[in-house]
Amino acid sequence: MACRNLLTNLSRLSLRSGAQPGVSSVAPSFRSFGTSSAALDSIRDNHRQGTRVVGPAAEVMEGTTGAGVQVPVNMNSLESRLPTSETLKQEFDGVPFCELPIVYIKATKNNTLVQVMDYKNEDVITYTSCRLEGFKNARKKTTIAGQTTGVAAGQRLVRRGVTTVRVQVKGLGPGRMTCVKGLTVAGVKVVSITDHTPLAELGPRPKKIRRI
Repeated sequence: MACRNLLTNLSRLSLRSGAQPGVSSVAPSFRSFGTSSAALDSIRDNHRQGTRVVGPAAEVMEGTTGAGVQVPVNMNSLESRLPTSETLKQEFDGVPFCELPIVYIKATKNNTLVQVMDYKNEDVITYTSCRLEGFKNARKKTTIAGQTTGVAAGQRLVRRGVTTVRVQVKGLGPGRMTCVKGLTVAGVKVVSITDHTPLAELGPRPKKIRRI
């Protein structure tokens, strides 16, 4: 519309300049119009790029924090930190360590499974997972889903009178440590955390070299 008005005004000016001298003419009225600067990026472009989170709010996978930083460790008191035969006889809340229930946490890439068994590994006290807590599809592999699963398992243990447990973690999934935090949030006292993640020494046989 603005371009059409501009062309009309230019045509009127050309007609006025070619008119005969001595003939009165009405002064043309010009209509001012403004243009806005073009946006460099649209909302659609920002949506495609995603939201960039900077600082401590950025979500970091467990096990990767500080991976590139070397922290000095004092090896002199290492033996005092490892469990001994006396640790099995030590009592926590009146229950020996060897008789505490065991919480098995399996943190896979797409899910987090929690299974609580007695110290004899015969009876299952409770079982839950991210899917059973209402998370579907890609939401199962989030840290929030792992923490929610840990809170749910901890609440079930508290209702059954179990307040002190030991934890065995297996896998490197996103709900690896958040599930343990969920247990403590629910009021369960975690005495020990053991990592039972299997590590292949040699791994499977590699593929043969491609010959060209």
